[in-house]
Amino acid sequence: MPPSSTTAADAPEYVPLGRYPAVGAAFEEALVILSMGLGCQIDEHPEGGYVLLAEPAEAGRIETELTCYREEQAVPPPPPPPPTPDHGSGSVMTALWILALAWSFWMQDQSPAWTARGVSSPESIFGEGEWWRPFTALFLHADLGHLLSNIVSGAFIGTWVCRSLGPVRGWLLILLAGTAGNLLNAAARRGEAFASLGASTAVFGALGILTGIALLEAMHDRSRRGRFRYLLPIGGGIAMLSMWGASPDPRTDVSGHVCGFLCGLLLGAAPAWKAFKMPDWRTLD
Repeated sequence: MPPSSTTAADAPEYVPLGRYPAVGAAFEEALVILSMGLGCQIDEHPEGGYVLLAEPAEAGRIETELTCYREEQAVPPPPPPPPTPDHGSGSVMTALWILALAWSFWMQDQSPAWTARGVSSPESIFGEGEWWRPFTALFLHADLGHLLSNIVSGAFIGTWVCRSLGPVRGWLLILLAGTAGNLLNAAARRGEAFASLGASTAVFGALGILTGIALLEAMHDRSRRGRFRYLLPIGGGIAMLSMWGASPDPRTDVSGHVCGFLCGLLLGAAPAWKAFKMPDWRTLD
């Protein structure tokens, strides 16, 4: 709808609604009128600028709609959430964790009692009070392939946890998630002749931590609306848990992976909460 060559006086059936210094501003408000299903016209003003014209019978309704539109445009858009700080890869802490796993694996080869005293089992934990087992089981492995797979996956996911939370806090939370996951798994399987070992509970705990952080960031991102923004990080975390945590191998402790993920999810949300302001829960729709 380009500006006509007539003036307001040449269109007596229309009345002026406003004068604008630039044609773009007039076009913007003309679109509001057109969206109402009404006609309008933009003319050049004799004293400069442009004037927006509309039918006299609809002038009051148009003015009300334009006022609402201007008020909406005056409200600044919600600010984006603060970016997650990058604390570095935490390579030193990751290397120390790998060395601890390698040393423990060497000790398993030197002394079978090392494994027997460290695996996680419901009977030993709850029956005999050996509460160190949920932690020590994270550093024991069945064979070299088991060890290497956990080192590779743990170093990859652990790096991103360190970038989000810092190397020390990141690895402390990963080990805490793994320990809590082993304890929860043992509690859920009380009465069974069950034993577990391996760092995978901590690895999936790290995945849960990242999912928890992403969930909190999505909740506080006012620039995106809709419930889908909460489901995306949860769905992504569960999808990765399903792909990596399930296996037809009967030796795979799937319940331990799930418990580690759930504990990591809770721990990941806790430190991330302080990094943002509390949201207005009425707007989380």
